[in-house]
Amino acid sequence: MKRFFLTVLLCAVAVSLFAGGKEEKSGGSGAPAGKTVEVVFWHSTSGATGEALENIIKAYNEGPGREKNIHVNLVYQGYEGTDKVILAYQTRDTANAPDINQGLTSTIPSVMDMGWSVSVERFLTSQNSPVTKNTFYPALQRSCTYEGEMAAIPFANSIPLLYYNVEMLREAGYSKPPETMDQLTEYVKKLTLRQGNNVSRYGLNMQTKRYQLVEFCVSQKPNAFFGDNEGGRSAPMTRITAGEDGTLRAFLEKLQKLLDTGGYKYVEDSINEEFAQGLSAMVIMSSSRIGTMDRLMPGRYMTAFLPKVNPGDSGGAAVGGSCLNLFDRGDNARLNAAWDVIQWCVSRENQYAFSTASGYIPVNMACEAMPEMQAYYRENPQYKAALDQMKAASPLAQEPLDLTYNEINGIITEVMLEFCQGKLDVNGAVAKIVAECNASLNEYHAAND
Repeated sequence: MKRFFLTVLLCAVAVSLFAGGKEEKSGGSGAPAGKTVEVVFWHSTSGATGEALENIIKAYNEGPGREKNIHVNLVYQGYEGTDKVILAYQTRDTANAPDINQGLTSTIPSVMDMGWSVSVERFLTSQNSPVTKNTFYPALQRSCTYEGEMAAIPFANSIPLLYYNVEMLREAGYSKPPETMDQLTEYVKKLTLRQGNNVSRYGLNMQTKRYQLVEFCVSQKPNAFFGDNEGGRSAPMTRITAGEDGTLRAFLEKLQKLLDTGGYKYVEDSINEEFAQGLSAMVIMSSSRIGTMDRLMPGRYMTAFLPKVNPGDSGGAAVGGSCLNLFDRGDNARLNAAWDVIQWCVSRENQYAFSTASGYIPVNMACEAMPEMQAYYRENPQYKAALDQMKAASPLAQEPLDLTYNEINGIITEVMLEFCQGKLDVNGAVAKIVAECNASLNEYHAAND
């Protein structure tokens, strides 16, 4: 059995393992006749999105679940859930593990290394399954594909968007949002306001961490995978390729011009609130923030595609977010029941409810054609931009399955701050990101291969 590379986060959560996450036992290797099968579902959604998921599960428990003698125990774990599942596998603690876990798609390789993880390919290709691969958009199929199989189910999926204050752009003489980073730089110059030497309104707020950096790299061309082995999808990722294919350098050169304006805020303090208060004219954030922004500044903002690094870029933005992982804890009744719950969660009706509560893209392709969804998009075009951008992008444009996600995020966050503060030039930032991320991947493979 492979040994797993445990992150600092995993060590931190080990002491409080499974707090609040214990489930009612279903009884041995199979549920006795007439007994309810208990499905434990760990999730990471909160706020309005969490409420939407709670309502979806409540409806299942009171409807099809009751008819089929299945009950879902929904437990909030945040994104620590995946680390807890890995620790449970190491300690063989099947009694306190979930049947379904919502985890980041970037963690799929680590999850699939566990002997109790189930590739959903076997269910999706079953003749009796109403949910198949074609239920999902091509980009979402690709996001959950690892080593030739669809390993998990797309669920809470988002994409980065440019959010802009409609009135501020209009006052500056712009009738549409910027489409390239060069245009973005010009917009920032005009939208930035100063009082003396102090900036009173930034043209743009965005902190460049792993999520943002990857997006600007893979969007440049369809085969810009950020890492080798197609970003870790055809085989485990072993090194960063964004330094070799020129995409990292191209982005940093454009970002430097943005920094030179003095109107780009490169750290995020309270980005939602500051944008709502008019302290920033534009921000770049995940589409999952739309629900929050609707509450903070309804009708005063709009969303647009992520600006291209170069005018001729053809990759498009990458869908991100989380997926549903399925586990076999030695009870076939639980496994089949868990799959039934997953099918319920991704039905077109439930995806409509989940998407409109959050800004997450509805993963079920049939949802888009629903009259209710079409009406919602007409009335709330800021939500449709996320779906349109995903459909316009190449399915090959994806976040990498980079094995040491937490470490790589920390490295990129730190190096990009140094770059934005003028402590590193473009060459230095490229070299440091590549060297330190590769060292992290090398350490993982040394421990696991």
